[in-house]
Amino acid sequence: MFHRPLARHRLFFALRPPLPLARQITAAASWFETDRDKLRPEHLHVTIDILDDQDRVSTALERDLKAIGDAVEAAPFAIEFDTVIGSDRSIAMRPRRKNASFAALYQRIAVAREAAGLRARAGFRSSAHMTLGYRDGAPFTQDIAPIGWTADAFVLVHSHVGRTRHDVLGRWLLSGDDDRQLALF
Repeated sequence: MFHRPLARHRLFFALRPPLPLARQITAAASWFETDRDKLRPEHLHVTIDILDDQDRVSTALERDLKAIGDAVEAAPFAIEFDTVIGSDRSIAMRPRRKNASFAALYQRIAVAREAAGLRARAGFRSSAHMTLGYRDGAPFTQDIAPIGWTADAFVLVHSHVGRTRHDVLGRWLLSGDDDRQLALF
């Protein structure tokens, strides 16, 4: 009988907090007990868009994803989390309110991805959150003091599933103008 190899590669666009802030977040998140893994500071991220897991990553797929990153223009924006939510399998920081700039960045990436003929992960819905770790436990919601930064770049990450390894394949500065942000003031 033939067995399909396990998918070992996950590709996604993400925002990453500055490393000093990621270290502070990880240290502050040490209050939760877990019998599974906490993410390392260098792995903390906010997924913008993600593909289905891959058995292998081709040069053509990398090239297409980098072209998507090249095509996207957006302005830097503030991202802030003020709630921690524990599900029965993970703990993540989330904002109470939707972030219009984050949603606009997702939309730009999704349109470019679709134009390249690539589909998002089955069932994926973009929602600003930062997973802190994995666990088994009862669900909870807890308000926290706001934690945030100015997102001034997004990255393309190749996660080697199960190997705790993230390779950044591309990084793009957010340096465009966004008239919608001006309407917020």
